[in-house]
Amino acid sequence: MDRIFIFDIDGTLTPSRLMMTKEFAKFFDKWSSKNKYYLVTGSDLDKTKEQLPTAYMDRAEAIFTCCGNQMWRDNESIYDNKFKVPRKLNKLLGTIMSNSQYPHRYGNHIEDRGSMVNFSIVGRDCTQEQREEYFEWDKQSLEREIIANAIKEKFPDLDAVLGGQISIDIYPKGHDKSQIFKHITDNIIKKIHPDIYNVDTEFIFVGDRTEKGGNDYPLAELMDNTEICDWYHTKGWEHTKEILESLID
Repeated sequence: MDRIFIFDIDGTLTPSRLMMTKEFAKFFDKWSSKNKYYLVTGSDLDKTKEQLPTAYMDRAEAIFTCCGNQMWRDNESIYDNKFKVPRKLNKLLGTIMSNSQYPHRYGNHIEDRGSMVNFSIVGRDCTQEQREEYFEWDKQSLEREIIANAIKEKFPDLDAVLGGQISIDIYPKGHDKSQIFKHITDNIIKKIHPDIYNVDTEFIFVGDRTEKGGNDYPLAELMDNTEICDWYHTKGWEHTKEILESLID
């Protein structure tokens, strides 16, 4: 049976917001030269380039950024789902940030990526150590989960999901990572690369935020309910390596 893989990036192929490790790159260099795969991330393209070696981006059949709202192939934009952030949402996010009990702010809290908005109490300009501090605090307080639920209650037409360690991804309902599967099967494989697809082709998704409320959950749920599809929750790049090694024929 042929397999086509779909990978989240941050926390799956790389440590959170860091470059792919040398150990994993050594493994993935050999693996990626023999397998077909797609990449999907909540980050934009520039941040993705900061984490992945160019060779592994080039080998991907396509890259979906901003939770699948942007698609890139050969460094060219294929589509871009525009999203204008509502003024009331900006106001709400400002109020939430002011009311948060977390004591530190480091800048870049509301990042408009054109097709979605990324919100972080601690701020994306924090250092790796500050990121880890907030992540541990959030595990106990569940602040991001509470904020995401409040956003969805206030804006029923929007979705808010946990992304990475410190932020929340916000976009129109349905414009989540699950949308990429139709693009892959209908618009890429069957039309452009029919040679790599047959009725027995198995699709495998690997992501770290596959729990309900995480930004990988919609795609994992879709795979769970689609024939000849499977998905794996990973605890990090080391675990991803173990998963892929277990699937080597």
